[in-house]
Amino acid sequence: MNRKLTAAILCCVMAALTACGGKGDKKAEESAAEAVTEEAAVVETYTPAVHEEGKYYVGIIQQSPNEALSSASQGFQDELKDLMGDDVEIDYKVADGTEPGCDVIIDHFLQDKDDLILAGGTLALKRAYNATKDVPIIGTGITDFLLAGGVSSVGEPGGNVTGISDLPPMKTQEEFLLNVADGDTIGIVYCSEEMNSGFQVKLMKSYLDDDGVDYKEYPFSDESGVESAVTKACEECGTLYLPNDDALSRNMGMITRVSLEKGRKVFGSSESMCRDGALAAYGIDYYEMGKRTAEMAYDVMIYGIDKADEYNNEDWEADDYEERGDISKISIDRMRDTANAYYNPVTAGKLGWTPNGSYTEVEVEAEETAAQSGTN
Repeated sequence: MNRKLTAAILCCVMAALTACGGKGDKKAEESAAEAVTEEAAVVETYTPAVHEEGKYYVGIIQQSPNEALSSASQGFQDELKDLMGDDVEIDYKVADGTEPGCDVIIDHFLQDKDDLILAGGTLALKRAYNATKDVPIIGTGITDFLLAGGVSSVGEPGGNVTGISDLPPMKTQEEFLLNVADGDTIGIVYCSEEMNSGFQVKLMKSYLDDDGVDYKEYPFSDESGVESAVTKACEECGTLYLPNDDALSRNMGMITRVSLEKGRKVFGSSESMCRDGALAAYGIDYYEMGKRTAEMAYDVMIYGIDKADEYNNEDWEADDYEERGDISKISIDRMRDTANAYYNPVTAGKLGWTPNGSYTEVEVEAEETAAQSGTN
């Protein structure tokens, strides 16, 4: 290693540079070259970890500092430690939301010869699958695994990837969205380059079309376009709809500020979006999703890896071990039973909105309350 990875990093950075139209931009070219050099140095100088015989080693790659994904990562760690105690070592890393950033972390896991990788987010899953077809990969926080890649079907993935989707029950989500909108034209804001967002938006639009609801779309191609898309949506619509989207999740502070200035309601797709300022949301429990992915990881490692004899359970016949731990046969799961509707009491107070239905009030920290209220 690792000329392949170094070349991949170079390609990713230069592709991004070309996309930005920096044909004659000397500074951009120098910056890209420096980025490649830095990433390559990290790869080449890495010293693989020393593993203790008899233990299991798991690498967690979270694609970005996303609160919902962080909650899933924490649930995974807590549950796996409860299940395996000191027999498992977990290496938790958060990337910067870029392909090169994810690639370096995943390469380190592979050099460490980790037994399993937890990939938090679609980008992390795609880069992990691109790097290995042998190490088991459990995906979490992915809306559609078929779009993300690495699986041939939901029922029987067929490779080294399985996991749990964060797609909420969409018809129920539409019902809560319409309850909040209360006749408003709905502005759908999403990243056109994010396949998770596109898939969820497609489903939501089909339900809105069936019900004859007026809506407008406000796609943006990268994070720099979030504010303009949100601002335009607030100028033309009474309620904004936000799907599960990494860029939106990371910019909830700005979205809250703009929407409150315009007096607009924001409906999100996760509790964290609501806690970060959206008026209301309907989504699954990410912490619980993390716990359930830990159960999958446990089965894959304990029943699917040869060194697991000491864990053999007499309640399972010999033939069942392979079936239970065969990642290619572990179906993609969903968290329908954990979905819940939430509302933010601070935002509701600012907008004069009273929840009408089964909403759970999110806990808002004192500093968040001050920020949302516009105080110091």
